[in-house]
Amino acid sequence: MDKDKIENLFNVSQAAYILKVHPLTIRRYIRDGRLKAIKVGGNVRIKESQLAEFNKDFAPRIPQMKIRGSEQKVPAKIFSEADPFFQLQGRGAALNL
Repeated sequence: MDKDKIENLFNVSQAAYILKVHPLTIRRYIRDGRLKAIKVGGNVRIKESQLAEFNKDFAPRIPQMKIRGSEQKVPAKIFSEADPFFQLQGRGAALNL
């Protein structure tokens, strides 16, 4: 066997660690045909060259957090002593000393 023909094979967990994704994501990529894999002895293996090729174009989805209120500016409400909130009467500690 020629040394140039020998290639490393990674299992699903190793590939997931390299790409920084969950192993189920790797299995989904394989099922969808986005990542090529082979079965060796009943186990799924990914060739190093295939993983390197996939990694060139790979960009993990980073969830974009929407900042609430960034799209629409709502003017702040100005409170006064006539506001019902300040007219509440309750039992317990009082602010009047």
